[in-house]
Amino acid sequence: MAESPEPTRGNPGSTAELLRRRDAILGGVARATERISQASHWRDFMNDVLRIAGEATGVSRVYVFDFRHNERGALCVYQIGEWVAQGVSPQIDNPDLQGIEMVGGGFGRWLEHFERGEPIVGDIADFPPEEQPILEAQQILSLLVQPIYAGPRLWGMVGFDACERPQHWEKVEVDALRIAAVAFGAAVQREEREAMLQAMQRLESLGRMAGGIAHDFNNVLTVASGSVELLLDSLRQRGALASTDLPLVEAIQQALTQGTGLTRRLLQFSRQREDQPQDVDVFDSLRGAMPLIRQLVGRGVQLDLSSAPNVPKVRIDPVQLEQVLLNLVVNARDAMSSGGTLSIRVDSVESTLQNGTADSLPVGRWVKLAFRDTGCGMTSEVRERIFEPFFTTKSADRGTGLGLSTVFAVVNGCGGRIAVSSTLGSGSEFRLYFPALARA
Repeated sequence: MAESPEPTRGNPGSTAELLRRRDAILGGVARATERISQASHWRDFMNDVLRIAGEATGVSRVYVFDFRHNERGALCVYQIGEWVAQGVSPQIDNPDLQGIEMVGGGFGRWLEHFERGEPIVGDIADFPPEEQPILEAQQILSLLVQPIYAGPRLWGMVGFDACERPQHWEKVEVDALRIAAVAFGAAVQREEREAMLQAMQRLESLGRMAGGIAHDFNNVLTVASGSVELLLDSLRQRGALASTDLPLVEAIQQALTQGTGLTRRLLQFSRQREDQPQDVDVFDSLRGAMPLIRQLVGRGVQLDLSSAPNVPKVRIDPVQLEQVLLNLVVNARDAMSSGGTLSIRVDSVESTLQNGTADSLPVGRWVKLAFRDTGCGMTSEVRERIFEPFFTTKSADRGTGLGLSTVFAVVNGCGGRIAVSSTLGSGSEFRLYFPALARA
């Protein structure tokens, strides 16, 4: 961990005053950390922790910003919490503080410090000119800002503004407040892990249930299918099969075929098949599946297939990758009942803290597989549920609600990520990210 910077310049006051404030800050950090440990969600403790920190440090304002990537992939900050001392103007509703690009907005220096785990501390008058206007507009004379990490991910930052007079920060105070930021980030990471664990446990339970149902259902289908064949042979041998009976028999056989397909998809979802991962070129797999894809989409849908050059390979079971491709193609086709265009694009993506992606990928290299259709789109309510097993907006004869659940299980099973954007009436885009293999 990098060392804390030197304290800011200014009048530190008497030794007794320094010791009093140091004790207050250490006590405040202890109380804040205790409050963090008691809450189940970071929003439950944030206001209390900001108040405790503000009163202990004697600053004018304490706040929390979180980091997000905008549609261009630029890392931005958004204010989500604030405490202010009496007589200080709140900034929580200031639109100028929402969506500031760190690099484009002149705060690239801050990001460089945060990447090293270092705080930003000092008098505003000593800051670079490009940083001063927005800080001076809030009447800030000096500040201390600590990065908040949720595991390896830069999640946000907590800041302390002095607006009445410049505030001198001792090294021990800076380090103590870093402990509070670390505790905050640990709580965020714990909550995210618990939410992910609960989601995976639900999927695992549904997968086991689906696998059991599929095996039992397959036994019933086997008996029914065999019985129909025997009945047909018997009727033919006796000359008792009337032409009017054929449509009924064909309907039974079609229903059995559909049931067999449902059983296969249930087994795929429940992962009742041992994975056989290989080093796979996604674009080659996509081109290999094109004959089947063209047959699935029909004549009314135009296909646009493209790839960036030199895209690295990924580690995945080729059969499961084909399942992902076909499920997403069928989903796009069904969203374009009146025809349209399905664009499929393969790219290589490098995600860093400074040059991240709009989908907030962890730092690293990824292979991106994007499916964009011009179909009916989705509401936000539907979009939040599309990966739930058995959830579907299609009619009973067109969907089982397992296609996108299978996609989710396969992509997450190989360490990937999925992002979806959609506008009702204007189509949808599914973006799949697979960890890229290092080139030979």
